[in-house]
Amino acid sequence: MPLSFAISPNAAAAQTIRDKPALIADVFQQLLPELRGRAFTISGVESLHALETIRDEIATLPEGALWDDVKANVADSLDPWLGDQADRRATLLLRTHGFQAYQAQQWAEGMQNPDATHWQYLCMEDSHVRETHYALNGLILPKDDEFWLKHFPPWEWGCRCRCRSMNPDQVDIQRLADQAANPEDHLVIEGPALDKLRDGDLVRGPMTMPDGKKLPGRAWNITPPSDRGQSGAYLWNPSTLRIPLSQLESTYTPEEWKVFREFAQSQEISPGQTVWDWLSQPLVP
Repeated sequence: MPLSFAISPNAAAAQTIRDKPALIADVFQQLLPELRGRAFTISGVESLHALETIRDEIATLPEGALWDDVKANVADSLDPWLGDQADRRATLLLRTHGFQAYQAQQWAEGMQNPDATHWQYLCMEDSHVRETHYALNGLILPKDDEFWLKHFPPWEWGCRCRCRSMNPDQVDIQRLADQAANPEDHLVIEGPALDKLRDGDLVRGPMTMPDGKKLPGRAWNITPPSDRGQSGAYLWNPSTLRIPLSQLESTYTPEEWKVFREFAQSQEISPGQTVWDWLSQPLVP
């Protein structure tokens, strides 16, 4: 990140961050995976006041504050809790929540646009990008494809990728360009290749990373963390931010839902407000 880096102001993105209730880690981990994207927590920080202060500081990023200024303020707040890890954690928090808020707005605009039929995956082409994320760079899929349910960025902690919407004419132009490329280098993903992609398998030809590292053509495992059996794995998709409780309930067994409901109705997140009260509030369009 350049020292003076600032994200274009976006009031809706800032409000997305501020609307997240601050939860200590133990409470956060008891949320259903689909609900964790609606809340804010930091492992190792047990003060709700500190969590709220850091959350609100991060929200100034999409309001136009400079990246390094916000990062320094967040790191200062984290220092009493995390010490030497404060600076690294500040970077991770800004990347995750800042990019997440922007992508939530991008998703809403793209899904509401009748002319947009596809998403194109775009990574940050710098020396910090993961190889698996770089392998996805430029891929184009229908915007309602199930692949996006677990791969709409940021789909891993620290992911800085983004998606842009595309209309049929733009997709056709790329589909025509793909005819001159090897099948493993096509950007418009369709047919059997799309089926494999949904299963977490992506075959790409030789690539040169932004740092000059050359990678041979190979199959990449892009299985998301939530499907790798990792406890408390990162799981986020903007569509889940708007799932009503009644719809979410239908995806769980009665026994699982009963356990979660009892927890949510007994756990306070602020004086007089339980987790259930918070989740029962009308969702903002």
